[in-house]
Amino acid sequence: MCDDSAIEQIKELIKAQNIAPEEVHFIDSGNYHYMSSILTDMVKEPFSLVVIDHHPDMQRPMFGDILSCGGWVLEVMRNNPNLKEVYVIGADSELIDKLDEEDKAGTRFYSRDDIFAGDSANPENSADPDDSAALSLPDTGYPIYLSLDKDVICKEELDTNWDQGDMTISQVLTLVKELLKNRKVIGFDICGEISFDQEDCDIEKALEVNDDFNRKIVQIVTDLCQTGLNVVE
Repeated sequence: MCDDSAIEQIKELIKAQNIAPEEVHFIDSGNYHYMSSILTDMVKEPFSLVVIDHHPDMQRPMFGDILSCGGWVLEVMRNNPNLKEVYVIGADSELIDKLDEEDKAGTRFYSRDDIFAGDSANPENSADPDDSAALSLPDTGYPIYLSLDKDVICKEELDTNWDQGDMTISQVLTLVKELLKNRKVIGFDICGEISFDQEDCDIEKALEVNDDFNRKIVQIVTDLCQTGLNVVE
């Protein structure tokens, strides 16, 4: 959670470091996903928010209007005048069903099979980052701010500090690559690192897998920038 005082301190640090939303930001574990709300506050043009996450992150605040990792999307929807559309990819259907109908109105939710519709029975067959023939991307109408929580990836392939979804690493890399190739992206953040005191995984191995995934994300962004595509501005 992040109260108003902490938000102001974070914003001061962001300003002092000349950090802009039009960059790739790694923001540690999913506990700090509320940073996406702070970063999108800095966007100065109409945008679509695309969230890849096992959780919809649209819970109402438990205490007053305090910002949290589980409710930051709802915070942006309620308070950011530049936000025009919200797309949530990979969220658990049971968690979506628990949301208030008013809160999720207008949000478009996509399951793994919705995205990999060309081979829903065997989605891993279309998960090669170099083969996007089966991908069905959200039809966004504005430049996108992309937020990725690695807990959307199945625990068999990568460890995070939250309960996890059913997408594969290669599927997520495919999805990110195609969104960056086919959309004007004005910001991108990634969270979902493990906690160093976790007891449900081999910490050393989990760090290695997460670091490798992060390097692949950076390589995708770097490669697309080198081609002259409009990844960030």
